[in-house]
Amino acid sequence: MEGTSTAANSSSLPPPSQRLSQIRRRKKRTREDMFSEIMESSRSDRAHVNEWKETVSKYRKEVSEREDRRDQREERRDQREERRDARDERWRQEDQRMKDATLGLLRRLVEVQERLLENRLPLQPLFHPPPSPCSVSSSPRRVRTRGGRLRTPSHCTPVDSPSKRLSFF
Repeated sequence: MEGTSTAANSSSLPPPSQRLSQIRRRKKRTREDMFSEIMESSRSDRAHVNEWKETVSKYRKEVSEREDRRDQREERRDQREERRDARDERWRQEDQRMKDATLGLLRRLVEVQERLLENRLPLQPLFHPPPSPCSVSSSPRRVRTRGGRLRTPSHCTPVDSPSKRLSFF
């Protein structure tokens, strides 16, 4: 059977010169195909590399933006802390000024009081008039009237009357 198939094939084959030119063309085509495959492969590789570079670039950009936002948050927090510390320092200074002012006032008051005590005359016994009949007891007597009200006896002088006494303070 092999003989028959080779005989059938040999009758359908082109002459050797034509076959040689076809083989040469096929080789050329193959080289061109290989070259175009390589070029296509390098284009697709370049596309993949470019895509990878773009992905890396986007990632780096996102990371950079996150870091920038974090830095801004930290900076705002630091500024708030600085403002709070400055405000606290102002309050401490104002509090200290108020304490110093109060202490100064108290010292001046003590000085004034000491000067007054130094310049004051010694206490003298008060003049007591001779006892009158109504002031014999330790407390002034009062007489009850018909209405239940208290009144000073008529023989007491107005100076001796409790309602007429002068207050010294």
